[in-house]
Amino acid sequence: MNYNDVTFKIPQESKSYQKDSRFVVKSIEAIIQNAIDNNSNKIILNTNLKLGLPMENINKIAGQIIEAWAFEVFL
Repeated sequence: MNYNDVTFKIPQESKSYQKDSRFVVKSIEAIIQNAIDNNSNKIILNTNLKLGLPMENINKIAGQIIEAWAFEVFL
């Protein structure tokens, strides 16, 4: 197979892309602002760990926690 023999699909922007994009961005901004206004933009973790969570590895669990929060907020 030669690279020059491959047919590539060239993406094309739809005519309504700009309008649709603005709608989506404004919707997301409104959802986030609503969470901030209702003071529901905080995640509180209570553990029985006396020294708390190890900050050097916090990214190993933070992604899943933020994902769960976002699912609840955007639901």
